[in-house]
Amino acid sequence: MVRVNSKPMIIKFLFIFLLFFNYSLSFSESYIKASNGITWDKTNQTYSAEGSVEFKNNEIKAFANKIVASYIFENEKEIFQDVELHEEVEIYYDSEVFKSDTATYNKLKSLIILRGNVSIVSPDRYLSGDELIVDLEKNTRVLKTIGKDSLAEALIKDE
Repeated sequence: MVRVNSKPMIIKFLFIFLLFFNYSLSFSESYIKASNGITWDKTNQTYSAEGSVEFKNNEIKAFANKIVASYIFENEKEIFQDVELHEEVEIYYDSEVFKSDTATYNKLKSLIILRGNVSIVSPDRYLSGDELIVDLEKNTRVLKTIGKDSLAEALIKDE
């Protein structure tokens, strides 16, 4: 194992690291990562990914077992518009975590629709139901139940 004691060497290493880190950030307004690979469909302008999949943009960070994301070109860049998430969905937004079986994220409308075994977890509350519509622009959450035996549940933390 090599030990580096030289301050100039450490400074050079940090400079190179920060240079590459900032370079990657400048080209990664959003991204998809997947353990089982990503398929690009140029004709339909989509990316499909399976396995342990992660999606991130300037609004949300999401995880699922399968993602299909469509994009448009804007200023010569691919911008994800609609993202479909399937199986073990977790979406992180501010201090909230949304979980469900499936979800659809629409960037243009700033809307997330989650279906099946839905829950919202935040520092102050836990909500569960069958369907959740999250309007990121209006900062609203609409929790719905489907069927006569369904139940929407809200647990609020007491101080």
